[in-house]
Amino acid sequence: MAAYAYIDVSRKQAFIYKHNKLSDNLNNSFIIKSVTEKMEGMDSEEVGISLSGYLQKYHPDQSEVVHSGGGNSIVRFKDLAQGKAFVQGYSREVLKAYPDLELYISLVNDTEEGIGDGEEQEKQIRALLYKKADQLKEKRRARFRRWTYGVEKIDETGQAERSNEGEPRQHHKLSRNYLHQRFEQRLAGTRIKITSELQHYKKNEEGKSYIGVLVIDGNRMGEMLQRISTFERLTAFGKEVENIYQTAVIDALKSFDRFVSGHKEVETSPSFYVTPILMAGDDICLITEAEYAIEIAAKILQNIEGIYELEKQRDSFIKEILSGGAFTACAGVAIVKYTYPFFEAVKAAEALCHRAKEMRYKAKDKEGRPADVSFIDWEILQGQVERDKAYENYVKHGRDGESFHIKPLCIGQQQAVTEEGIYSYKAFMRLVGKIRRDEEVSTSLLEDLKRNLYGGWEQYELFFEMRQGSKRLTDIVQDIFGDSCICRNAARISEEGRITSYTYILNDVLDVLPFMSNQEVGAYVTEAEL
Repeated sequence: MAAYAYIDVSRKQAFIYKHNKLSDNLNNSFIIKSVTEKMEGMDSEEVGISLSGYLQKYHPDQSEVVHSGGGNSIVRFKDLAQGKAFVQGYSREVLKAYPDLELYISLVNDTEEGIGDGEEQEKQIRALLYKKADQLKEKRRARFRRWTYGVEKIDETGQAERSNEGEPRQHHKLSRNYLHQRFEQRLAGTRIKITSELQHYKKNEEGKSYIGVLVIDGNRMGEMLQRISTFERLTAFGKEVENIYQTAVIDALKSFDRFVSGHKEVETSPSFYVTPILMAGDDICLITEAEYAIEIAAKILQNIEGIYELEKQRDSFIKEILSGGAFTACAGVAIVKYTYPFFEAVKAAEALCHRAKEMRYKAKDKEGRPADVSFIDWEILQGQVERDKAYENYVKHGRDGESFHIKPLCIGQQQAVTEEGIYSYKAFMRLVGKIRRDEEVSTSLLEDLKRNLYGGWEQYELFFEMRQGSKRLTDIVQDIFGDSCICRNAARISEEGRITSYTYILNDVLDVLPFMSNQEVGAYVTEAEL
């Protein structure tokens, strides 16, 4: 009678990003990986407390890791007694080393009710393990959470400060190298530099010391995993996903480097910094310089779709799992000052990614089901775009019939805007590029438009009637969006009965322009369209 243990961690983001130092974030990310996954090519003595090291030391002949990846593992033991001994012993060791890490281990044996003997046995075991893990999480979620007993020294998170004594001195170095070295090797020969210091993103007085925090997450992953029966296939699929996503990131950075290197004026510019924070299966978190963040995120999404199209030609297993669908993802980008609390920036990027995912349900395929498409959303937090009280009145508190944003944007959509009101990322970047290049569109005109944008439709129309040069803005918008919507004064107008709604197309452009590079906007991502 074999037993199976499922090892997982809850509240991962809170643990990883609880400090504002990137080196600590990287270390915490590495800790979760070492505690929950089988570490390939790592010396267990150097890593410290790890799943691989513990199994090798205490259960060398009684255990087998049947699945590992994406921040969790499933381990098979010869009998239930060995499984229980592992749960008790390993939980105790992890709690002693990392008391603020929420580790969950569920345990089942292969004779429990609901588990058969056929082809679906491993899938049934997996489902029961997940169910029991969820039950454990629900029990802990209801408990009062004590952070401190009031006598300890408090750290920046409000929790008791812990000593790092006992952790290997090289732990921070290992955590950095495990993720960064893979990037550095594949990016050799480019101007891109991997850094774990936020200070490197600080520009001179004339520059903008802003960063872009990118969060990318795959679509329909849970649905695809449900189609996998065996542990072998589950592991193979996990490795394939991780390879596709990592390759998508690397190729996006390389194509960015090739584009920037093609401009003579940047040949002597300093290195471009990137910080990979999390690369776990289909979960990605990166930091880039703000002026390239949106385009790099969009390129990664494009690459994920493109790499899959190549992969599925040779791998029928992946095609079977996708069941006729496509490999897509969504991205959220938070643009913040480099001194902005990092955990808050990550949470904002995750919320934007979630909002982008929700937009998928508005996009329908020919059968009326949510389409397999990628979306991107972004926001500038405490940025350079100043807003007055009108913004608070009309946007924060809502205004019926008026929409100030056209994002989230669909990455692969060719049509500028659909009947459902879904806007194309490519069309948006064409709009940004044309406005930036057009000599008739002055900076002062754009600044004046910002000040009039939140005064209501009447004030907005009056601005376009009175302000010299504003007609050119309308012409540019109509060139791109006019064929698919009623467009007046650079706004999309739709009538439903007696209710008229207005979508201000230019607002997102005005927000993002200060945070785009001085190069040909969008050329690196959508060169053919521009």
